[in-house]
Amino acid sequence: MRYFIETCTLFIAFITLFACNGNDQKTVNQTPSFIVDANIKDLNYKKAYLADRKDGDFVSLDSCVILNGKFSFTGKLALPEVRYIYFDEGNEVFSIFIENDSIKISGSLLTPEDLKIEGGPTQQLFNEFKATIKTHDDKLNDINNKYDIASSNGNEEELAKIEAEYNAADSIKTNFIADFVKMNKSSVIAPYLSIKYLAISYQLDQLEALFNLFQKEAKSSIYAQRISDRIAVLKSTQIGQKAPEFSMNDSNGNSISLSSFKGKYVLIDFWASWCAPCRAENPNVVAAFKKYNKKGFEVFGVSLDNIKDKWLQAIQKDGLTWTHVSDLKGWGNAVANQYGVSSIPHSVLVDKEGIIIAKNLRGEELIKKLEEVVK
Repeated sequence: MRYFIETCTLFIAFITLFACNGNDQKTVNQTPSFIVDANIKDLNYKKAYLADRKDGDFVSLDSCVILNGKFSFTGKLALPEVRYIYFDEGNEVFSIFIENDSIKISGSLLTPEDLKIEGGPTQQLFNEFKATIKTHDDKLNDINNKYDIASSNGNEEELAKIEAEYNAADSIKTNFIADFVKMNKSSVIAPYLSIKYLAISYQLDQLEALFNLFQKEAKSSIYAQRISDRIAVLKSTQIGQKAPEFSMNDSNGNSISLSSFKGKYVLIDFWASWCAPCRAENPNVVAAFKKYNKKGFEVFGVSLDNIKDKWLQAIQKDGLTWTHVSDLKGWGNAVANQYGVSSIPHSVLVDKEGIIIAKNLRGEELIKKLEEVVK
């Protein structure tokens, strides 16, 4: 877990035919174009699952009976895609890049991090990437451990040095990922890594440049499409654009729309009870609300909570006396996705005509902006 953050960040999910070569075998009319053959030692589970991932959850696409540590999946894909393998019990999950080729998995489940996955050219690139990214992640984990030790000693000067060290190492990691993407711009691996590591922190111009970098099948992949979708969302929520209309239910099931605040300045405040930086920012929003509410300023809270009771408890504890809505779907919140929210707290300031005039104003910046526009 990264400690040096001021936001809570989303750790930013074709028609596919499958057949399982096991006891619960299925029939497929077309000749399989990929085959995943696994022979894993110390594998004592009964079933293996091949899955995709959507909105943070695994979606099973096929299952297979395991016989003496062996199982296999076959099928056909239009383009290479990442899939996940997990089992009927246990917490082990590992990812593979499936393409129309032969893929072999071997090793021991006692050391799942050392499982050998051999596949087509995309998997080979994926293996190369994972080997190098692990060295970066190991270094960042070591720095985090140093931070934990220094934190227990309360040495602020030492903590500041470690934070600077972490930020420098994290920057090196990001640069490595960006360079890897550029070197493999014709491969599906490029948009996949971009959407996984880069897209959520990139501004609109950076994201457009990244998308234009992709070539051949990379640009036709589902991952490039997700980047294209995010570009469209960012364009629709830029300063100067009309704020996209939305409606969502409050805690009593009443649908509240953004347009119901027409004629007022509105701060759309994306937050959650579990987000420490959001809770730290709440007193500033409370102060702004108290100062400018009678002059025509409203706050419209959109929560990325999953649990209703914790959401309502945080509202009461923090004294958030404005309108609140949530669909209790966490990062799957429909309005957050509509507005391209990738970290919280995230805020959008809308004027009386519904035009976005500022984003992510915090503390005194929010007060100064309201002092300027609310008369």
